[in-house]
Formats: sequence, structure tokens, C-alpha cells
Amino acid sequence: MERKDAGKIGPGAADSPQADGSPRFVDNGDGTVTDLLTRLMWMKNDTWLELGSLLNWHQGQEYAAKMNRLKFAGYQNWRLPTGTEAKELFDPEFSNTDREGVEIHLDPVFPSGCGHTTWTSETRGAKAAMGYDFRADYEYWLAKENDGFPSGVRLVRHPQTAQDLEREENRFVDNGDGTVSDLETGLMWKMTDSYLDLDKWVTWSEAKTYCQELNKQYFATHVDWRMPTRKEAMTIYDPNHPTTDAYGDTVYLCKVFPPGSGITSWTKTLSKSDKSLAMRFHYYNGDYKWHKQGLRSHGVRAVRTFKPGDGQQDED
Repeated sequence: MERKDAGKIGPGAADSPQADGSPRFVDNGDGTVTDLLTRLMWMKNDTWLELGSLLNWHQGQEYAAKMNRLKFAGYQNWRLPTGTEAKELFDPEFSNTDREGVEIHLDPVFPSGCGHTTWTSETRGAKAAMGYDFRADYEYWLAKENDGFPSGVRLVRHPQTAQDLEREENRFVDNGDGTVSDLETGLMWKMTDSYLDLDKWVTWSEAKTYCQELNKQYFATHVDWRMPTRKEAMTIYDPNHPTTDAYGDTVYLCKVFPPGSGITSWTKTLSKSDKSLAMRFHYYNGDYKWHKQGLRSHGVRAVRTFKPGDGQQDED
């Protein structure tokens, strides 16, 4: 039976109204709720209702991975929400109650008795992550390992239509030489990043040297490998496809790329106001931040501009 991501009408269709009076949230009858305003699909229960316990951030990631292995409600792209996505669920007009009987501002389509907070995918450095409080529209930062102040987790996914899946299937070409061509952006990527190749992190200058070495080696017969720009690095971030990095943590990359990479990539984008800073892109949550170029805690993904006749189209 064909599944439909948005607009399904289930037993809980009479939910909070949109501006035109129609329900915003639809109970799909399979443990999920669709937000017709944002097109996001949420798990109806949080981890407190499902597990009877609150979690630290790492445990929240493990829970998301488990739900994907189980294909909960038929899907494999469940993840922690971004801070913005969590905040979009909050509405002072909604009244619900959490596990302590305190008012939270979630639509009643979500069962009462849940936790009043959720972890998000937002991170600060390697050790802190953002949580969101549905009692008071409040964002806070805690250590990822914080067991003294655990949180609930509300998993979410972005729907994929049949057209989306077909486009994705035809977007990438594995050239069979360690490279992949993105026909949508005109970029060719080295399939593995520097961490998979070198088994170590690199500074910005070492990332630049790594790309230069690929050119000296005529990697895949090309001599124009380079670091990506921030915008180029972003094009292969895909929140619909969770995979794992070098430490087994979740990152979101287009599925053509193998697991085990670094969680970040240096970019060629440099700060105009502080020449010691370069931008890195974070494949955990699609974030990008300035870092000191000498910081040895990132990888790099080599890229080049795709030209007609490259890759699989070479026929000598």
C-alpha cells in the first residue's frame, strides 16, 4: 500500500485550527502526527511516554537510530528536531499537561503526561546541546552527557514525496573511481573525506595541503581538487538521511556517501574581519561556524567543478 506523507486524515483530524479554520495537526493513526503548516511529521509520543524515562542527548540520538532501524510507522529518517522546529510546536494558545501535571503549550493532539522538554540537534562545540522547554518557550544549553538534568525527546522527520525520491535517485552518479558527481549542482565530490583517508583530524592549512596532494596524485585523473565553499558544503547535507560519523554519532549526508567520516568539513570561506578564522560546516545539524584555522579537530571534503566529459562520461 502506498504511503502518503502529508494530508492524511486519521482519527484525530479535529485538531488546532489554522488561520482559515482548518486543522493544523492531523493524527495519522499510526503513532505519528503531521503538521500541515510546516509539513513536518512528528512522533505522537515522546520518550517519556514511550520509555518511562528521560534521556541525555547521546541517548536521544541512540533512540532516533533505534526508531530508524525499526522503521517506525514505515520510515527511516527520524531525527532530533532543530531548535526552530521544536519552537514551532509551541503556541501559548495550546493547553496540555506534562508528566507532573504542569501546563505545557502543545496541541492536545499530542498526549498529555509527556515530558516538558526535548533535546534538539543544535550543538555548541563537541560537548553541549540545546534543549527546548514547552512550558515557557525557553531554549537552554546543557552538557550532552548531563544525566542530572535529562530531557524528553520528540522525534521528527521531513516528508519525502515520490517525486523527491525519484529526483534524489537520479541526482548522483557514482563514477566508480572514488568520486561522485552531483548532476544537480555541477559538483564532483571525493566520496571519502580526509578523516576516512588519513584517520586523523586536520587544521585548515592541512586541509588545503590534503587537496593539493590529491592534485599531485592526479586523483581520479583530475588536478583541480579544492576545499568547498560553505554553500557547496551545505549541498550534500540531507536531514532525511541519517548515517554515522567516525565515532558512531549521527550525521546527515546524502546517502551516496559512506559512513565513518568526520562530523565537519573545513571550507575555503575565510573571515574578512579576522584572517585567523575559517568557516567549517557541521553535518550533524547543518550549522556553520567560524573556527581558528590552527584548530586540529575537523576534516575536509574535497570537491571540484564538474565538467562535461568527466567521470562516467569518459570514453577513450
